[in-house]
Amino acid sequence: MTNAELENVSVWMLHPQLSKAPTYDLPAGYTMRFYEEGDVETWVRIQQAADQFLVPTAETFAEALSDQSKLPQRVMFLVDPSGKDIGTITAWDDAQLMGRDIGQVHWVAIIPEAQGAGLAKPMLSSALQVLMQQGYRDAWLETGSARIPAINLYLSFGFQPYPRAESELAAWRSIAEKLKFPVKV
Repeated sequence: MTNAELENVSVWMLHPQLSKAPTYDLPAGYTMRFYEEGDVETWVRIQQAADQFLVPTAETFAEALSDQSKLPQRVMFLVDPSGKDIGTITAWDDAQLMGRDIGQVHWVAIIPEAQGAGLAKPMLSSALQVLMQQGYRDAWLETGSARIPAINLYLSFGFQPYPRAESELAAWRSIAEKLKFPVKV
């Protein structure tokens, strides 16, 4: 069964201590840059190219990242050596988890042509560094259970399952043997 054939249940993951997450440098020639005016179209282009489960739009961006004052310090883009934006990640914050302000890794995407090139680790590392600079010691994220490569990435950084319902526990159990790292659920 391929990842696309798996049921894609929304699951949450928690990183209890960001300071213990590994750090990765970008390969030579690659950079990260922050959101600038007009980047909504860039974000939509990257998200739509990378996401096989959703079709994010400018409206999705506006709803999910509604605090415009945070965009220039929290929404980031991965830029290749030719100057093309090829990835995006957001170091957001959210009081949903346990009723407190907590860092959130949000809307992670790399265009298909650049996937598998070792760029996700430095991109995630950059977002976690931003969260720590903003004063967060822990973070959470939401992903889909069919996104096995993404889940493996998050597990490698120290994120752990944070199941909120029996359906999420069942999803974690159904993918456990497909993961590179053991999970406790």
